[in-house]
Formats: sequence, structure tokens, C-alpha cells
Amino acid sequence: MSNEQSIKLPLWAELPQLSLHLDQLLDITNMYLEPIIGDAITKTMMHNYFKADIIIPPVKKRYSQKHVAGAIVVGLLKNVFTLDEIKQALVWILAAATAQQGYDNFVKMFNEQAAKPQLEPASVTSIDLDQASQSTVLQYEAVQSILYWLAAKNRLAAAVKAKTIDYQHGVTDACGGAFFLGVVSRET
Repeated sequence: MSNEQSIKLPLWAELPQLSLHLDQLLDITNMYLEPIIGDAITKTMMHNYFKADIIIPPVKKRYSQKHVAGAIVVGLLKNVFTLDEIKQALVWILAAATAQQGYDNFVKMFNEQAAKPQLEPASVTSIDLDQASQSTVLQYEAVQSILYWLAAKNRLAAAVKAKTIDYQHGVTDACGGAFFLGVVSRET
């Protein structure tokens, strides 16, 4: 992730407070997620999240802040965790906090860490992790997982763009060594 790329998720209060149709929910969700994960959340995905009880189903095909927040969080976490793991984590987090508190904790940690020029395990200043509940610490670790996944994805994209990847021999380092599946070999 570079300083050129500004990634910021909306806090709960910044989410639409109107009743939305599914297409509107997807437009809003994907406006935030696509720059981060490179993919869009689809109607089919949302219906699968509802059926699996990961996100609460809509009332009369109308969607609220909870649905937008849920779609954003699940959309990010699905790249790191299975849907069952996400469901377990959300149940645990929501047992200790309201949906708004849980979402805002996640977003504050995500935004703070994403704004740093270099990813490194660091404590956050927006939440006192030493005094935080175990579910909040889980959120911090999930944010870190997402950001490291994103950093790895961006590093790979940069390597592909710079053509430093030789698909037969691995990634070439500055010394001419090839890194492939954790094995370093020097070409002569």
C-alpha cells in the first residue's frame, strides 16, 4: 500500500440512514471495497450471507446501515477467513458490543492502520488494546490480517507490473537470485 492509495472506510454515522434497495446497498458497499479487494460483492454473495445467517436478512427487501456495515466487514474478511469463521467471530463480537460499536471499532483500527505508509504490527491509538475485550483484540488481528493480505497483493501487483516475476524461475531479486516457493537459488 502506498501513500498514493488512500483507503478509508466509513464510520457507522457516515453510512446511509435511509432504507435501501439491494442494488443501492451493493453500489455503496462496492464503492468502498473494490479499491481495496479488487472485486465486487454481488447479489448472489449477499444472498449467501443472508442464508448462512452471517448478515441479517432484509425486511421486505429493504436494507439498512446494519446491512451496509455487514457487507463491508464480510467483504473484507472473506479474503482472509472462511464464512464459518466470520460468522463465529461476528457472533462473538456482537455478544460483547452493539453492531455500531463493533463496526466502528473495526473501522477505526482499519483506517488507522491503512493510513500508515508501511505496514507493520503496531498498536493502535484509537482503542486501548491492553484494556480491550478479547473480541476487540480479535477485530484488531482481523484488521491486521486484511492489511497484510492487501500489502502482499499490492507487492505482487507491483512485481508483475515491473516484470520482476519470471513464472518459470520465480521472483528475481536485485542480485539475480530467484525466489520460488521459499527456495533461493543463484543463477550462474
